[in-house]
Amino acid sequence: MDSTSYQSLRPSALDYQAVGRRIRRMRRSAQMTQERLADALGVSVNYLGEVERGNKPLSRSLADQLCSYFHVTYDYLYHGIPLNTQYFIRENISYKSLQTFLSEELEQCTPEEMLIISRLVDCYLDVSRQLKKQGPAQNDQDADQSSRNKKRTPNSP
Repeated sequence: MDSTSYQSLRPSALDYQAVGRRIRRMRRSAQMTQERLADALGVSVNYLGEVERGNKPLSRSLADQLCSYFHVTYDYLYHGIPLNTQYFIRENISYKSLQTFLSEELEQCTPEEMLIISRLVDCYLDVSRQLKKQGPAQNDQDADQSSRNKKRTPNSP
């Protein structure tokens, strides 16, 4: 897709508060203060604070620096399109930082979303525990059986 058609997919007005929240979340996940991040990026603490609060748009230069520093895309920074999970692995983010990140995300969920997330986590943990109990040999057998089932046609015995 060329850049002109990509640009047309972007909304004309950015939600500066949402952009600021994402920057704050990344900074906190990296266990950094505003002072430390501002120093690393070569901007004033006041400017970074205004950007995090959504009171000022970030400059293209600052956006470039943030994307490079936190290993994220413009799509994530500007639009919240999911963060590359490799970010957590590459930067060796601690369990505590991941907890903080998830906690901040969950704070923004509605009760209905929380219920859905809770059910998804329960399902995931149930399946994960069952797979651990079965061991690798049983998992391979299940995969083989699943593959054979997919190859059958609806009319075959």
